[in-house]
Amino acid sequence: MTRTIAAALFALALAFAAAGASAHEEGPAAPHSRGSLPEGVSVPAWSELTPEQQEKLAPLRNRWDQMPASRRVHALERMERRARWEAMTPEQRDRLRHGARNFRDLPPELREKMRESMQVVRQLPEAQRNELKQRWRAMDPEQRRRWLEAGGPGLSPPPEG
Repeated sequence: MTRTIAAALFALALAFAAAGASAHEEGPAAPHSRGSLPEGVSVPAWSELTPEQQEKLAPLRNRWDQMPASRRVHALERMERRARWEAMTPEQRDRLRHGARNFRDLPPELREKMRESMQVVRQLPEAQRNELKQRWRAMDPEQRRRWLEAGGPGLSPPPEG
């Protein structure tokens, strides 16, 4: 159990780092289901894509305009994720892989608490996110575990002592 808690704490620390990085991206990072898009969302036609997007999505050129909007959004999101991955250093990629493994190995209830905490933390102003990150890093593993079990950063106050 101690190893699992340590894994959860490490994954949450990575989530804090990712939340800070995602705050600098443009627009909301809302996931889309494959079947539908939120009302009012439009997806560009092939001719509206930038030359760089067209180059990266070239295998889809002949069928792009006939694809459902949800599939085009999915393709654009995958392209953006790949670009972020390729921009990472090998060390950042290793940390991300390690954090993903740790998160996957958590008990379902702790994974859900981490998801909720990460969602709230991502929406906080940058100054508050940074304050929570500093607090988290200053804690020992037991304090972090207690905070996570109580709800986690952004959802509950840090434990005393």
